[in-house]
Amino acid sequence: MALDNIAITVREGDSFDELFIALEKPWGTPHNYTNSVLVADIRRFFNNSTTPASAVDSFGIVELDKTGGKIQLRLTSQQTEALGRNVPKGYEERGISQSGISFGVDPEDEPQGPYLWDLREYFSQSQASIGGISSGTSFTSSAGVTSNRVRITTTTAHKLTSKDQILITGTGQTVYDGVNFSNNQLTIISSTVFEIVPTTAGSPTFSVSASSGTISVYKEDTLAIGTLEVIPRISRDSVT
Repeated sequence: MALDNIAITVREGDSFDELFIALEKPWGTPHNYTNSVLVADIRRFFNNSTTPASAVDSFGIVELDKTGGKIQLRLTSQQTEALGRNVPKGYEERGISQSGISFGVDPEDEPQGPYLWDLREYFSQSQASIGGISSGTSFTSSAGVTSNRVRITTTTAHKLTSKDQILITGTGQTVYDGVNFSNNQLTIISSTVFEIVPTTAGSPTFSVSASSGTISVYKEDTLAIGTLEVIPRISRDSVT
């Protein structure tokens, strides 16, 4: 896409609704995200295991033209206030003397630096056609019940890994169609055969055969990344 790294600066407590993004993939070609879900997170770090949690807040997303790939990102004044430095706003409240630029900068504001943000797209992509669904490897659930895994054979190479999250459609069986198998891992038996590993609750288990359908894979794509700096009302930018 044409825009992939965008630095944003907003002032604490101000609303921000001027970032219009045209998604282009490949460059110069509008990207149609009609069947996608867009998420824009603001983070201190991209590592979700950090304490406090890395996701600080999120942009509001206005979808202007899904087929033309045009969106608008917005922050309310309440959001920029929440993303601020969490210190009192006035000179007196901060105990700072109004004598020169260097003394007008709150030392708590400077070290934290900018936040990181990213705009992501979630969608599903057809992977392979199903040749057959049958009974697979036996297992014993936590309740002590012996059952069989769901084994799926595809008509062409499925190109899946054990960590892929799949969606099954078109089998004509409600136990498979539209079910979210994101909690399950896969066991890859061959290039055209795999099994769905049940969770500790023993789901899913084989219940009925099928001879048609499609395997789709959940995908995540980063569309744009950047920095977001929330500057306080008292800063070098606000003192002349």
